Amino acid sequence: MSGVEAPGCLLEGEAVPGAGQGVVAMYREPYGPVHSCSAAGLHGVALEEFGPVSEPVPYRGRKGIITYWPVATREQTVVCSSLRQWRLAVELDFDPAWAAFSAGPVELRWRAGGRLRRWRPDFLARTADGMREVLVLKPLEQESLPAARLQVLEEVAWAAGWRVRQVREPSGLRGRNLGWLAGYRFPAGDEDGQAWALLEAFRQPAGLRAGVAASGLDELTGLDLAYRMLWQRRLLFDVAQPLLPDALAWTA
Repeated sequence: MSGVEAPGCLLEGEAVPGAGQGVVAMYREPYGPVHSCSAAGLHGVALEEFGPVSEPVPYRGRKGIITYWPVATREQTVVCSSLRQWRLAVELDFDPAWAAFSAGPVELRWRAGGRLRRWRPDFLARTADGMREVLVLKPLEQESLPAARLQVLEEVAWAAGWRVRQVREPSGLRGRNLGWLAGYRFPAGDEDGQAWALLEAFRQPAGLRAGVAASGLDELTGLDLAYRMLWQRRLLFDVAQPLLPDALAWTA
């Protein structure tokens, strides 16, 4: 599930009645010490603005890549411990429904079957309307987390005032489109006048190159700016279609 798996993870099928009541949560404020609290002590804590409890390591027994993701709209770098987390970070950064997010900012610890269990859910995020959600990647080729782990998470979320959302990272064509646009997520210089020309050119749906030509901008400058505006959602496109230079786009 998560790219960070500590020793003694909860085993599928274990029943842990009331497990959330016995969970200890560990988190670290920016540039501060590690704190520990009960699940209820997480209520109101802005974990989506914090970094990981400790530097993540790749999934045990597999090759992994640690990725440092500078968020487009905030002065924050999200540390992803797997490519699956990175792909989801791209999605969260692109979608304006999410105001802030962080990967693995809390570690949950509890005892079950006489053993210490540890787990870092993949993301804590805050929606644009202020709701906090814990986002966990579904196991590959499965529709849900193991029942015992989900029970623990739901009890912690209830005490902390979070919602639980099981998700999949963007894949296929959507994943490739977002990965391409992510390279254009930061503005480059003063683009206001040129952006206005593109907005006017795309009042009606047009291919990217055709719209750039109609705007009067040169092709390279215009396409570069058009991709930035697609990331910013000032221009829209069908994310399920290949984002080729002739892909249709239109003004938001």
